[in-house]
Amino acid sequence: MRIQIISRYNDENDVFGDSFIYLKYSKVRKYPDLEKTYMKSKLLLHNLKLFFLYFFSVILVVVYLFLIIWTFCYTLFVCYLLVAAFSACIIIYWLHRSKRQAIKFLLLGLFLFCVLSPFNLRQYNRRAEGLQNRISQKGELNTKEKLGIYGCLLMITVFDIIPFPEAAIENFYLLFPSESGQRTFWSNTVLGAPSIMKAAKAGQNGRIAWNRWDFVYNRDFRYAIALDPCTIRTIEKEGYKEIRLITDFGYRENFVTVHANTFLRGTFTFRVDEGLFYYLQREGWLHPYRAVWIAHLKSGK
Repeated sequence: MRIQIISRYNDENDVFGDSFIYLKYSKVRKYPDLEKTYMKSKLLLHNLKLFFLYFFSVILVVVYLFLIIWTFCYTLFVCYLLVAAFSACIIIYWLHRSKRQAIKFLLLGLFLFCVLSPFNLRQYNRRAEGLQNRISQKGELNTKEKLGIYGCLLMITVFDIIPFPEAAIENFYLLFPSESGQRTFWSNTVLGAPSIMKAAKAGQNGRIAWNRWDFVYNRDFRYAIALDPCTIRTIEKEGYKEIRLITDFGYRENFVTVHANTFLRGTFTFRVDEGLFYYLQREGWLHPYRAVWIAHLKSGK
């Protein structure tokens, strides 16, 4: 394959003053270096497309396997839909060796999963309530049910990464035991809470707690999810203040939080039974700890 420059075109309206070079393939090899550069860039672009397609396929398969296992453990009917879509994906890839067609079936399955979310959530809420009632009556859960609850915490952690990163971090470390029972996090983002910043500026030491019904629609909400309640300690150092926020992170027994989308009349109501996670803590599957958040504030601010 050869490349030959056949014309140049200067656009008077070209604000950059550049010329567009028109290339075509020719049997005459007049510009070997330009040809090599073109072929290398084309090969690089092709390899990048293959890499991103492969990477996306792996992520999609991992998500599918997780959802299949989780919905199976929670005995949700949508599990059959996910299994059917995943099976169709495998069959299509086996017969046609086409990743694109296989991915289309996986995406279709995820789309239907999202469309059926109101039904899935209602079934999940009933199932979670039943498990909570059994625990409250001193009943025990089997391994399958424990895995379902564990998977639920994993999903909450992932979905919290963007809106509530501090809570996501604390939930993540709840999965692993700590020798000292304490974990330390360094981040100035916690000073974004007006209540914390006010106490830090005043050099206060003491307890900070939020009324659960008052902080939902204000700027404290993101931080209260992770830190309610906490103890603040302000330490004066040379040129800055060290702010320490200390909270015991873990889930409470027999406590339920219901999140509902009021705009859609509760269509997407999601029930969080902390008692289920408390049960996993008691069984040694989750590991509560003392979280210490350290932030620095310049003196005089």
